Amino acid sequence: MPPLVSLRGHLRAALLAALLAGLASAAWAQGYALVVVQPGDAIGAIAQRYGIGTDTLLEYNGLHGHLIRPGDVLQVPLQEAKGGLVEPAPDPPAGFRRHTLASGETLSSVTQRYGITLKALVGANPDLSSLDRLPVGVELLIPPGEGLLVTLEYGVDLIELIVAYGADPVAVARANQIRSPLDLRPGMLLFLPGVEPTGALERLATVRELENTYVWPLHGRLTSYFGRRNLGMGTAAFHRGLDIAAPTGTPIVAARSGTVTFAGWSNRGYGNLVKIRHAGGAETWYAHASRILVRVGQGVRQGDTIALVGSTGISTGPHLHLELHVGGRAIDPLTELR
Repeated sequence: MPPLVSLRGHLRAALLAALLAGLASAAWAQGYALVVVQPGDAIGAIAQRYGIGTDTLLEYNGLHGHLIRPGDVLQVPLQEAKGGLVEPAPDPPAGFRRHTLASGETLSSVTQRYGITLKALVGANPDLSSLDRLPVGVELLIPPGEGLLVTLEYGVDLIELIVAYGADPVAVARANQIRSPLDLRPGMLLFLPGVEPTGALERLATVRELENTYVWPLHGRLTSYFGRRNLGMGTAAFHRGLDIAAPTGTPIVAARSGTVTFAGWSNRGYGNLVKIRHAGGAETWYAHASRILVRVGQGVRQGDTIALVGSTGISTGPHLHLELHVGGRAIDPLTELR
C-alpha cells in the first residue's frame, strides 16, 4: 500500500475518473434526495417518478428550462415526494456511533454521556435544525473527535474540498480509511478532523436567538405587576412576577422550550407549581395551578400545555402567577414576553 501522504499527488485525476463512473445514482441529504441524471432521463420523467410537479422540480433546482444532461445532479424535495426509489442515508466513517434522542434528553446531556464537546456534536451533525428543540427519536451521529462531516458531492474534487476547508490530507485519509481513489464514491460521508463547523454553529446560534424568546403562557387580564405593591395599612411587599387572571381550568402553556425541573406542591404559597429550565439556565415558574400536566425531567416545547389555571396556595382567585428567573434572580417578565 502506498504511503498515505502520497495520495495527494494522484487523487485529483483518479477521483474524477471514479466520480464519472457513476458509482452512485442517488443519495440522501436533509430535506431532499440527490438524483444523478442518467442517459435518457428527462425532467418530466424524473418528476413523475418521484410524484412531484415538473414546475416544482425546476423551481427547486433553479432551472429555467427543461434541458438536463447525464451527470447533472438534481435535488428532489422529500416533503413533496410521494414515490420513487431513494437509497438510504450513507453510513458515516468508521469510529462514529449513533444515538437516538430519548424523551427528556438534550444535546448537553448527550455530549456529557459520550464525553464530547458541543462543537464536535454539531460538526458530526451540521444539518441540525436546533440546539434546543430537537424532537424525540431524532438520530444523532457521535463522532470520535472534533471535526466536520461533509458529503462528497458528485463532480467534487476531493483535493479541492480538503484545501477549501484547510484540512490535513493525511488526517482525512486516515479518518476515512481511504487507501486508494477507488474508495471514493459520490454521496459518501467524509470526516474532516480538526475542521470547525463554523457555518453550522453560526446558523444554530441565530436559530437559538430566535427560539429563545418568551411567549405569553396565558391570555387574560393582568391583575398584578412585577415590583413593589401596597398591601394597605402602611405595609408593602415586592411582587416577583405577573398575575394573569383566567377561569379555572384554562390551559397554561410553556413560555419557552426547556426541561421541567419542578412539578408539584410548593409550601411557599405557590400552591401547585411548575418550573421549567431553559437553555442558558433561565427558568420560568407557573404557580397556583389547579392541575399539573407535566413531570420532572420532561422536555417541553414552547406552546405545550403544562398546567391548568387554578387558585391553589395563597391566592385570592383563579389566576396564573408567572415568574422569570435569570442568573438566579427574578426579573420583570414583561421585558421578555412577546
